[in-house]
Amino acid sequence: MMKRIFTILLQSLLLVALTFMVAAGQEEKIEETYSVWIGSSYTDFTDYTKKIGEFRNGDDEFLPEFSIDYLSRGINHIFSLNGKYRDENNIIADMSSKIGDGFSADFKYRSMFKQAGQDMLANLETREAGGGKMLTHEILDPGADYYVHRKEIESSFNLRLSKKNNIRLIAAHRTVLQTGIEQHIASSHCFSCHLTSSTATIDKITHQIMAGLQADLGKNTVGYQFGYRIFESEAPVNVADFDDAIHPVFGTKGAEFGSRMIYEDVTLPVGEYPNTEKLSHKLTFKGDAGKSSYGSSISYSKATNKNNDLSSTALSGSAFYATSLADLTRLIARFSVARLDVESTFVDLPLYRDGRPGTPKDFDFTRYSSLNRLDLRGSVEVISRLNKRLTASFSTGIRLVDREYYPADDADATTTFFGQAKVRYRKGMRYSTSVKYRFESSSNPFTSARGLFEARGRSILNSVDGTAFVYYWQREDLRYQDITTVPTQAHILDVTSSWRPNNKVNLNVGFKAKYDKNDNLDSLDISHFSMQPSLALNVNIDPKWTVSAGGSYAFKKSRGPVTIALFDG
Repeated sequence: MMKRIFTILLQSLLLVALTFMVAAGQEEKIEETYSVWIGSSYTDFTDYTKKIGEFRNGDDEFLPEFSIDYLSRGINHIFSLNGKYRDENNIIADMSSKIGDGFSADFKYRSMFKQAGQDMLANLETREAGGGKMLTHEILDPGADYYVHRKEIESSFNLRLSKKNNIRLIAAHRTVLQTGIEQHIASSHCFSCHLTSSTATIDKITHQIMAGLQADLGKNTVGYQFGYRIFESEAPVNVADFDDAIHPVFGTKGAEFGSRMIYEDVTLPVGEYPNTEKLSHKLTFKGDAGKSSYGSSISYSKATNKNNDLSSTALSGSAFYATSLADLTRLIARFSVARLDVESTFVDLPLYRDGRPGTPKDFDFTRYSSLNRLDLRGSVEVISRLNKRLTASFSTGIRLVDREYYPADDADATTTFFGQAKVRYRKGMRYSTSVKYRFESSSNPFTSARGLFEARGRSILNSVDGTAFVYYWQREDLRYQDITTVPTQAHILDVTSSWRPNNKVNLNVGFKAKYDKNDNLDSLDISHFSMQPSLALNVNIDPKWTVSAGGSYAFKKSRGPVTIALFDG
């Protein structure tokens, strides 16, 4: 980790040196500006530290913070350095440089710390009768301090290789490191449904690189990009102890009960992260023709889980066309198509009730992914300047998602239509207001194939041939209530206004609201409503000092199904 950070810092110092060497060699007149901010913040932890101080270290005191902004500008170069320090685990830094039209580079470092509370599982404790069916829990790591420390390093550069055809080399690198500990919950089924909580180590790393070439051919620009990404978890594999499967009431393990077990009285790996590798290729094309502009791209990617050799592929393409319908009216059309395929896998399970009276049940199955789909999108937008103060736009579009392996009958395709209108009024630099309204309508949104509730009616189920039992798997036929969080209708309103009475004062007012619903479910409608007004004030006291203040209020209300899992439905 330190070696990687040292390498990035060394590259950054070389970038700084190169920028100033070029500026000095050309005897530029350099203009420098900088600002330093020093302050503090306070978080009250009197209630619940892990929730209130989710992104803090948990210190109930004033903590110093500072930020710095530096800009160096010459005739042929620009160099900027920005950074903010909140605490030792929350840091943001950004450094960029541009030398003429031949070279540009950017380096970013972000560090974020997030802590989480411990689920004590107490809300899961339930019991039908003493010694009978029950759900118990056990905290194996009391007082555990769960957290994730995320560090991200990015670098990119653009280098002109030849002035002829403006041939450019483009490259970028991104590394994400995540360390910490998290809560892992395991369930031992069939012996009192015993839940256990333990600590799992987090040690994830993501590397991503991109390299490409770009060139101008007349009025057109063509490009190619190659991408490579890997994700690995270097943490030790988590394990869980699964109980000896004995009857929850009698404490015995007869032949009938044992014939239904897949595994018991064993320690097994759980919650293992996949090690993945992704390769991608992308071709781009754009250009101008008179008052019109156009562009298109096509990309292909393949991601592979190296743990089990399963892979997924994605092939996509997009295009846009923009043209002037009149002197003050412009039309923009967009279209995209994507095909996603995920490999299926066969799951082999032991025979259910093997060796017992009646016909054993074979639960082997092939897992198909509902991600397999064809995704089509198209939209048209018209923007018109009605007069020197008023601008209006209208857009409409459609999206069609056709799923290949969707378990619900007659619901494999979802069609979404949207319409949007926006009006903006601007009076010089003093005042501006914009109002945007958007409407969305969907048919057959994604829903779970399994019902949320189980209807009364065990008596209508027939016992399996050769036995006197009705099994849990038979009761799937009694389930009802479609489950989804996707609405069939949505109304969205966004209003923003800015007022500058003079050059020193700027007042911004905003209001957002959204209402959506789905009343096409089999037994229960769902709906959501939210609104958020906001206010921000900036006062420039003098060229060196600025005072800022603001606030927002969010209100959310939802109506949806809630279920509690109980034995026997």
